[in-house]
Amino acid sequence: MNKKLKKVKIYGPDVHLIQIEEMRSVEKTYRERPLVVRCIGRILMWWESFIYSKLYDVQGIPRLISRPDPYTIRITYIEGENLRDAKTKPDAQYFASLKEIIAKIHDRGVVHLDLRNRRNYLIDAHGMPYIVDFGSCLYIPWPSFLLGMLSKIDWIGFLKIKHNFAPELITEQDQRLFSIGNLLSRLWVIGKVPKLLVKISEALKRFLSPR
Repeated sequence: MNKKLKKVKIYGPDVHLIQIEEMRSVEKTYRERPLVVRCIGRILMWWESFIYSKLYDVQGIPRLISRPDPYTIRITYIEGENLRDAKTKPDAQYFASLKEIIAKIHDRGVVHLDLRNRRNYLIDAHGMPYIVDFGSCLYIPWPSFLLGMLSKIDWIGFLKIKHNFAPELITEQDQRLFSIGNLLSRLWVIGKVPKLLVKISEALKRFLSPR
């Protein structure tokens, strides 16, 4: 078995569902990338494997199985769907369990930083949550105030997902933090730069093209 799980990009890893003996796992690798990307990928795979080692016994997080080479990690395969494509709607129990997982991640000093992305949440056949993709996270064992401050990014991302799927579960306290997150998102100019550059490029092409 070798099933592609993610669209291939020259700067990103190949992600496949593979089977070794009786175990299915997800292989994430940069081994087929150009030299520069492969060198960066080696660092990224080391970092992600380090993070998985910090979360090895947290329920709701895939486990690191092996590193067959410096450019590759293999983690346990979770039978389920990501929330972007899922047909099953997450319920109150899902979000209660998800909140516990995020709290345990933070207890280990890890901040995910990409919990606004529905693809990073899985829902299994029993309706239970998993969090995946720790490539862009931070590890902050100390100072605690910095961890507490940055963990707000995760909680705002969590509330965005909760608001989208189950707005009736949002409390008054949740709503205050969610509103702050929306305001910061609108003020965050850096994330809009790539789209702005594309629009400028298209405008220049139209302006310079022969008439």
